[in-house]
Amino acid sequence: MSFWPPFSRKQRAPASLELARASTRQQICVIHHWDVCDIVGNCVVSAQRQVTVQEGPLYRTEGSHITIWCNVSGFQGPSEQNFQWSIYLPSAPEREVQIVSTIDPSFPYAIYTQRVRTGKIYVERIQGNSALLHITELQARDAGEYECHTPNTDERYFGSYSAKMNLIVTKLQVSKSKRTITLVENRPIQLNCSVKSQTSLNSHFAVLWYVHKPSDADGKLILKTTHNSAFEYGTYAEEEGLRGRLQFERHMSGGLFSLTVQRAQVSDSGSYYCHVEEWLLSPNYAWYKLAEEVSGRTEVTVKRPDARLKLSQAQGNVTVLETQKVELECVVLNRTSGASRLSVEWHVWKPNHPERETVARLSREATFHYGEQVAKNHWKGRLHLESPSLGVYRLIIQNTAVQDSGTYNCLVEEWLLSPSDVWYKRAEDSSGQTIVTVLRPDATLQVDTVVPNVTVPEKSPFQLDCNILSRSSQESRFAVAWYALRTKAGGKKGSALEEEEIERKAMLSVGPDAVFGPEGNHWEGRLRFQRLSPVLYRLTVLQADPSDTGNYSCRVEEWLSNPQKEWYRLTEEESGPIGIQVLDTGSTLQSIICANDALFYFVFFYPFPIFGILIITILLVRFKTRNSSKNSEGKNGVPLLWIKEPHLNYSPTCLEPPVLSIHPGTID
Repeated sequence: MSFWPPFSRKQRAPASLELARASTRQQICVIHHWDVCDIVGNCVVSAQRQVTVQEGPLYRTEGSHITIWCNVSGFQGPSEQNFQWSIYLPSAPEREVQIVSTIDPSFPYAIYTQRVRTGKIYVERIQGNSALLHITELQARDAGEYECHTPNTDERYFGSYSAKMNLIVTKLQVSKSKRTITLVENRPIQLNCSVKSQTSLNSHFAVLWYVHKPSDADGKLILKTTHNSAFEYGTYAEEEGLRGRLQFERHMSGGLFSLTVQRAQVSDSGSYYCHVEEWLLSPNYAWYKLAEEVSGRTEVTVKRPDARLKLSQAQGNVTVLETQKVELECVVLNRTSGASRLSVEWHVWKPNHPERETVARLSREATFHYGEQVAKNHWKGRLHLESPSLGVYRLIIQNTAVQDSGTYNCLVEEWLLSPSDVWYKRAEDSSGQTIVTVLRPDATLQVDTVVPNVTVPEKSPFQLDCNILSRSSQESRFAVAWYALRTKAGGKKGSALEEEEIERKAMLSVGPDAVFGPEGNHWEGRLRFQRLSPVLYRLTVLQADPSDTGNYSCRVEEWLSNPQKEWYRLTEEESGPIGIQVLDTGSTLQSIICANDALFYFVFFYPFPIFGILIITILLVRFKTRNSSKNSEGKNGVPLLWIKEPHLNYSPTCLEPPVLSIHPGTID
């Protein structure tokens, strides 16, 4: 039996010839159980023979792997089929290009030779009638119409059979551009993810957003949007509390996705990127992932606003008198943000004290606080802080004291509110220094220094006036003391030691609180004090004695009250000497007696009992004599001689001397 050479796919027999041959061979084919026999007796497969390939079109991305199966059914010939794969490339000179064959894979088309030899393109036979075509690392030029055909190698078989499918190779492209963003906190972070190309117009995308911190080995998931537009928050968003600050958007263009982090804070700094997954719906309505790609990174740096706080550096020098007020200004020239809050703290450096002291503080909540040294410096109740205009802070020290002297300045802290609603200190600055000098009032006390010479008679009073011509303050109080100036024994008038040889004997003193001191012994009981006016004091000496002759002066101390209500002596001044001359009126019985205490008592007190005894004796003698006289007269008739009692006038004081008169007796 002879066999016809098989017809190739491009050189098939005419249909009429095939029918004629079939009619003559029908019997032979039936005997051999072949469907159709050619005119020479060859039997081939007819309509029952079928080649099928994987259903297409198939969408694959560049660089991925694909497996295409091919199956021959309805054939009862030899068990080992020859599978040849060809591809129709629109750009190739010959549109049909053989890729690989199961019989001789050594001679594919030139552009596939290297890939076949390296095993990136090969055919795997599964069974005698099935085979798989494997292509790894798909390239864009691999896209086209693939044909699986089984040509006849035996003349007994008629024709070859094939099936075709389309492979579409596209590359999922996501923008790989790198960006660097630097922004100030509280502003939004705009992150974009752009899909440049996709496998199918029907593709859906799942976008995963990641952030990579220098301290982390891998990126942390922020947010995921699935291919069906569902949202899922990542662990990073949960841990950092980003849920309320995230906003995701898919633009109408379809390939642009954006993620916005609202109110960025410093901790949001990092490297951001997106991971895109391409999903497609299969004919059996199952979603499958086609490809995935990672975008370029966006380096985000969130920084705090630049510190622009600036204070006036003007220096100052203020000199005031005690009890006056001092106003110190702290001027803010510039600040970082109009929404910032300021805290103002005033400090002072005291003379000979190296450490600064806190005077007062105004917090960012506008609450006033005293410094630590308030009690020590008695500032409480004397400090006042005000802000007459924006950026101007004024410290007022009322009723200043000498202890308030020092070098003052202010320290301003600027506070900002972070996106997480936490206040933090952004900047601080110090102002220029102001030297404050608090002085006590100038000592202008002046006492009348006119030197009067006064002559008074003995027993007459004389006055010592202390006249204050000027004083340092209207609030002053005075302490006044009078002194008797006596020259010490041995002192030489006019010598250099004259001042030291003057003895000062205190007569009377009156303190600033109007409390009297003790009187001098020599003048005790003879002094009278008068305050004729706030600046005129008078001391009167009663019953002037020649021993009072000499010089007198008054010393005035001026006292003021400090802000702590403590009195201090500001200054003192002494008047000029006042010369007093007491005239001696001569030695009279009265003066002699009054000048000597023993004689005074002897004259005016001791005679009384003596005179009493004497009078009683005289009366007794007279009584006895009279009785005897009567007896004698009765006897002899001679009259008796009687003497009358003397009359005594006595004055108990030295002002009127006693008058002693003795009247002669009469003879009855």
